[in-house]
Amino acid sequence: MPVSTPAPTGIAAAIALLALGLGCFSGCAGHHHGRTGGPLRCEPFIRELPVGGGYVRLLEEGQSVVMRSGLVTLQPGENCGWHSTEDYEELIICLAGAGEVETDSGGRRLIRANHYAYNPPHTRHNVYNTGTEPLRYIYVVAPTRTE
Repeated sequence: MPVSTPAPTGIAAAIALLALGLGCFSGCAGHHHGRTGGPLRCEPFIRELPVGGGYVRLLEEGQSVVMRSGLVTLQPGENCGWHSTEDYEELIICLAGAGEVETDSGGRRLIRANHYAYNPPHTRHNVYNTGTEPLRYIYVVAPTRTE
């Protein structure tokens, strides 16, 4: 008799859905092509998140077919600076702390630990730490065009 396991929730569900939508659970080797058009072979891996502050890249070119990711730590009162998602969509997954995500079209919205935010392509936005402790979040971006 098959054993059922509970579906992932919270941050695990957000990451699983994003990865599943990009086809990354089926592996990166073989049929996929990188942005340059050639075959791209990626290997699965598990790594520990860095402890330090600031900005650290997690997924770079060559480690994933199209996704890029980083870990950001903002101290109280800091922000990451206004920028645009351009031709990418972005998922912001809050690990610790509290802050706000501001977009031109949506104003400021609260984000805190165990919450995530989505920014569609061509969204100008900023992330602020409005709390009293460091705000740590992971961003994951993927291009909407692969050509």
